Amino acid sequence: MRVLDVRGEICPVPLVKCVNEIKKMKAGEVLKVISDHPPAKKSIPMEMDAQGHSYTIEENGAEFIITITLKGK
Repeated sequence: MRVLDVRGEICPVPLVKCVNEIKKMKAGEVLKVISDHPPAKKSIPMEMDAQGHSYTIEENGAEFIITITLKGK
């Protein structure tokens, strides 16, 4: 599992870093994205839907974790 901490970053940086990290990963791997920028809670899931990856969102106060599982190829 990889962890990408983008707390303190504003859009589009969290999404761009997430997409770049996913490009380095293989099918079935898991990426946890930690953020505190509310728009990323919408932009990252929208992109994961477009790419076909599954995800969950866990809220923790002002922060949240998006756990992404890469789709099989």
